[in-house]
Amino acid sequence: MRNTYLPTLLAGALALSSLSTAQAQQTGVQFGAKAGMSLALLDGLINGDAQFKSGLAAGAFVRWRPSARIAIQPELVFSQQGTDVSNSYAGNPAKSQIKLSYLNVPVLLKIYLGNVVNLQVGPQVGLLLSGRRTGQVGYSSGSSGNGYITTDEDVAKNYRGDLALCGGLGVDLKNGLLFSARLNYGLTDINNNEADKTAREYLGIGGLHNRGFEFALGYAFGSK
Repeated sequence: MRNTYLPTLLAGALALSSLSTAQAQQTGVQFGAKAGMSLALLDGLINGDAQFKSGLAAGAFVRWRPSARIAIQPELVFSQQGTDVSNSYAGNPAKSQIKLSYLNVPVLLKIYLGNVVNLQVGPQVGLLLSGRRTGQVGYSSGSSGNGYITTDEDVAKNYRGDLALCGGLGVDLKNGLLFSARLNYGLTDINNNEADKTAREYLGIGGLHNRGFEFALGYAFGSK
């Protein structure tokens, strides 16, 4: 009987040991870096048609994974946001850009559907670093000459930081590589221009909000 049960006991012990090792590899604390692209626009422009503007999104993160199914991941991300704007002046189409740079701090809850695929959701605080408006902002058809009126000006004072809600899908591979696609939905009015705010209140059209997507590739160092 001893010879009959010994192989079974050894096999069971090896299975438990393998399961424990796999679980340990999936949990722990990791540090990493990420970089990718943002697609952003400003929802609620008074004048002009807002369109998605591409930019850089790059930063670092800490991931704490207390179990195989749950992780908490705070990040620090530099993000180029704003919007492309289409206008028409005296029947002449015009293009301009509002370029906003943010330092975003999302705190994500990651729910793993398996060992690598995960859902991501959480709040994000954005600190405005700079703002600039460039491009065509008018058209002159007077006797002095015809042509577009252009600008390149600092407009940071017209905007401010925001609070957003993030949600998306990620893939965390065992070799440390990470992929993520995320929606950032601004909740607060970032319009800091008094004339614009007065016009919004008069017209009853609401505030100006950041909207955008972020696509990133990253690498996690440390324990797995």
